[in-house]
Amino acid sequence: MTAIGVDLGGTNVRIALVDTAAETPAVDEIKWAHSSRAPEAVATAIAGTVAALAGPEVPLGIGLAGMLARGTGVVTNAPNLGWQNVDFGALLRARLPGRTIALVNDVGAIALGEGRWGAARGAQSALCVFAGTGIGAGILIDGRLVQGSVGVAAEIGHTKVVIGPGARPCGCGARGCLEAYAGGRLLVERVRAEVPADSTIVALAQGGEPHAGVVDEAARRGDAYALALWDEIAPLFGLALANAVTLLDPQRLVLGGTVLWGAPLLREKVLAAYAELANAPARDACGVVAAHLGDTAGLLGAALAVTASG
Repeated sequence: MTAIGVDLGGTNVRIALVDTAAETPAVDEIKWAHSSRAPEAVATAIAGTVAALAGPEVPLGIGLAGMLARGTGVVTNAPNLGWQNVDFGALLRARLPGRTIALVNDVGAIALGEGRWGAARGAQSALCVFAGTGIGAGILIDGRLVQGSVGVAAEIGHTKVVIGPGARPCGCGARGCLEAYAGGRLLVERVRAEVPADSTIVALAQGGEPHAGVVDEAARRGDAYALALWDEIAPLFGLALANAVTLLDPQRLVLGGTVLWGAPLLREKVLAAYAELANAPARDACGVVAAHLGDTAGLLGAALAVTASG
């Protein structure tokens, strides 16, 4: 079956036609950066591209970086888009009448893609965790996405890893979330505010963003600030993974996203903390693997989400 998959992230939009029956789907994507994050403007831009790609008989699945009210199309909170209580499904349906449309969390879509074609293929159960602009997760059991009673299951980025008045603020409005410490956007903001002028990070960034890869390279060169930051963040991330695996007992833990895979020293430290803190029987039965599909996973999974729902 052919469907349109959309990966709507905090920074970019990707759209592609997907053959969900293919054993190795090819993705020829259209991509652009947000010119405006206003929900109406984003809906209009997506609808225009979708209408040009295929007629209304082709369903549309959207993986969106935010918390969704299950089955409604309402985005309750999308910190990296700045949306709260936005009926994005209604905005799209008004612009694309007659088309079947389904919305799912972006990492939930990634999990579906990795489960069908990627790193979670063949696993009876899997936890997929991605750390990019924000941090999200998807839980698969027998190939099906676990969404929870209201649609916000697996929000690992908003589990609390620090409590008390000193906990860092998160874009969701709370404090102490994993995303507040290890999410890419907030990590860059923190480093910009804190980094000493003589840090290796400043030289490596060359006036650009001091993203996780830059901090990681500085840490590998022995930079004191970078090492201290990784020694703070890694146990928190490892703790969140360990608790999730202890609770869920998945057959596979799939890790992806630029923060983890663009920062090998941080990843090493995170996995060391995870191995120390997870319940041993669950940890020993759980294979830890890298995501296979790269940026196409969300597109593929979004298309799967709408064909499954339709």
